[in-house]
Amino acid sequence: MRNNLRLRSKEEGLSNLINIFEKNYIKFEKLFPLLKEDNNFKYFLPEGSQLSEVSIKIEKMSLYTTFVEINQSSKKEKSGINTQMKIAIYHDIKMAEVRSFNGKKVFWMKYKYPNKNMFHKNEKIQINVFLSEWLDFSEKQGLSKYLVEI
Repeated sequence: MRNNLRLRSKEEGLSNLINIFEKNYIKFEKLFPLLKEDNNFKYFLPEGSQLSEVSIKIEKMSLYTTFVEINQSSKKEKSGINTQMKIAIYHDIKMAEVRSFNGKKVFWMKYKYPNKNMFHKNEKIQINVFLSEWLDFSEKQGLSKYLVEI
């Protein structure tokens, strides 16, 4: 009985993670439709009374997979603390996942806690939920780098 509950918990966690990957893919396609044509672009996000610059760069592209690097740098912070994400976009299965976050790589489904990197037990889910929320914020609050006349 106990092993059965543990197995069900893992299956629910995996299906939740796959759902997040699929939603992230849909958000990427909606927000960046020209990602396949243009290798680099930039825009701004509000950060209090300041703006932070977001740069998106395609690192590698193939028929089924695109590797994208996202950097968000704050104009307010002089310390150089930025957000950096490396995303793998799988076109054949229509999923997008965070492969690296602020230089940390290899996210397992679950971690024992405590661990040497001090990752949370469900770090992979949390980082991919962060990407989902970040994409939502970019869609709602993103500002073009260029003035567009209407």
